Amino acid sequence: MKEPSINQYLLSTCLFIIDELNEQYSNLSREKLKTIADDKFNEMDITVRLGYPFKQMVHYTVGDGKGGSKVNHDLYVESKDFKIEIKYLKNWKCNSGTNSASKTWSEYQKDFDWLIEEINKGYKYKRAFVIGWFNCVDSISQYLQLGSGAGSHPLINEARVAYFPFLRKTKSPTHTSDLAYNYERAYSELSLDLIGETNPNCNCLFLGNQDDVFHFAVYY
Repeated sequence: MKEPSINQYLLSTCLFIIDELNEQYSNLSREKLKTIADDKFNEMDITVRLGYPFKQMVHYTVGDGKGGSKVNHDLYVESKDFKIEIKYLKNWKCNSGTNSASKTWSEYQKDFDWLIEEINKGYKYKRAFVIGWFNCVDSISQYLQLGSGAGSHPLINEARVAYFPFLRKTKSPTHTSDLAYNYERAYSELSLDLIGETNPNCNCLFLGNQDDVFHFAVYY
């Protein structure tokens, strides 16, 4: 018997979260929204919102460990065998005192690797990796290390950018600051075409429009 897939559950949940945050913050300037994004929100805020619709069915695995290491997902719905990893994009204060520091790329790479490995094991539509962020920076590269070298605006790393099929290049050669959202690709199922991968069978949903204060990328 065919059952709803993990992306179908997450689609409606993410859209409701975007609506909720629009109601709260749509009247704020980008500068004030950036302060809230960095100082008032964290990954657990988004994790709880994503898990809430599952009610008592969900187990929050944040902080759980296997053999002394963290498990590769933040939400587990045992009755449906759903496992969901979540990342929230934000900046932290760097040595200069500005909020411009971000997580290293390896933090995201290991989650993409986990998802693709799970899909290859036969868990397509049972596993997901969700990235959420406030729409308050000029480029997503201010949150993610998508460059191929050091500096504030390096040339893009094509292998990393391939994980984000909803981005477009505004110039060639392309620096990280030349990446923009392609909103024409929002709300449509996209396929990942990864460098060095043979048909990873991984799809992506980009959720949000230019006026929304929050965006999601759902990988499954």
